[in-house]
Amino acid sequence: MKRIEILLTQSLIQDDLILKDKNVIVLDVLRATTTMTIALANGAKEIIPTENIATAVRVAKGSKNSILCGERNGKVVEGFSLGNSPTEYTPDVVKDKSLIFSTTNGTLAIIKSKFAKTCLICSFINISAIVDYVNAMDEDFTIICSGKLNDFCLEDAVCAGMLLNKLSAGRTLLMEDSEIAAMNLCNDLAMLLNVPSQDKVLKMFHLSEHGKYLKSIGFENDLDICSRIDSYPFLPIFRNGVVRFKEQFQDDSEQRSKMKRINIGAKKEDIKKEKVSEK
Repeated sequence: MKRIEILLTQSLIQDDLILKDKNVIVLDVLRATTTMTIALANGAKEIIPTENIATAVRVAKGSKNSILCGERNGKVVEGFSLGNSPTEYTPDVVKDKSLIFSTTNGTLAIIKSKFAKTCLICSFINISAIVDYVNAMDEDFTIICSGKLNDFCLEDAVCAGMLLNKLSAGRTLLMEDSEIAAMNLCNDLAMLLNVPSQDKVLKMFHLSEHGKYLKSIGFENDLDICSRIDSYPFLPIFRNGVVRFKEQFQDDSEQRSKMKRINIGAKKEDIKKEKVSEK
């Protein structure tokens, strides 16, 4: 690993092919990537991110056992069942459901990563799980801050800085202005004695523009949930149009492999029977 690049807003990606075959980490700390992780942890089958409301509605019509989820300006989209608050995604609501997701910022950043080699979904609540996986890969990564309405947002930059802080431990990485800025923001606003601090992250949320806005529309409790560092140590991955945990993709792969072996075995048995009948 030589380079961890940070894009401080997804609007910097003008062409999705820029990310082709790259390793990507997407952040939308308040709240999409936090909520997605919690929804999967509470039993959701998968999350299907969409780039707009119309696409979400169309996908939902063609999906069995699905729920329309998402927000615009922090509030649930009219006609959708769930918004973007992690408190809504309880096991009794989401278990075994496909969640069709459309948000103001986060799902746009995820969709732009559709050509990436690897796309990880990160927030403060699963940051160490992401770091462990990236360290094991030992390849270059691009961190995409979803930002707010195509602009910079403080909380994503701080989380990106914390990722970089952890990933740079014991190694020398090439850093340019964006990476240096994010690291310094993290050190000032999220670290206490060189250790990540939940209390400082929560205070940072209350300082941030979007944190203040969420509080003003009744979602102050979401800030606390989103600040709980490593409270959900899982690894969500965006692959083939859906977000699932790494283990869910592995289970599906093993199931397909098992079914393939069964089919091959059945065909061999049919061939044997045909040969016997010919005799």
